[in-house]
Amino acid sequence: MGKKVLGFRNHYLRFKTPETWESLAEAGFSYDSTFGFSESVGFRNGMCHPFRPYNVNKDREIDILEIPLTLMDVALFKTSRSFEEAWRRTKDLIDTTARLNGVITLLWHNFVFGCNFRDDWIKLYEKALHYCYDKGAWMTSGEEIYRWWGNEFRF
Repeated sequence: MGKKVLGFRNHYLRFKTPETWESLAEAGFSYDSTFGFSESVGFRNGMCHPFRPYNVNKDREIDILEIPLTLMDVALFKTSRSFEEAWRRTKDLIDTTARLNGVITLLWHNFVFGCNFRDDWIKLYEKALHYCYDKGAWMTSGEEIYRWWGNEFRF
């Protein structure tokens, strides 16, 4: 591809702690964005900030930045009874993240945008992006978050 791939997210959010992080670091990845819920939404590790995972079995930090996944389209709509509930949950996560100066990671699958899959899924995605924009959010890629957070908070 002519460019080093820095980040990773595993399909179906398959993840095993700490083995996945260790494998990704050994493979040369700089960041991961798999650590989230596949059946729910929210902060899987209880916080909305990227972090360097720690391997308690080896008593050391793992050389990878985790940018946790906060909200995945499939899980959101699977667990919400209506568009209004899905929006309220999304808005609450965005507001909480903003209040804590955190990072919210949204995963909307590309199949949603093809063949008129579900207009409400697209509408919610657009509404979330507009809401974040109106709040002055920095909307960017995982790579840019890694470059900023990884350098800013490396100890």
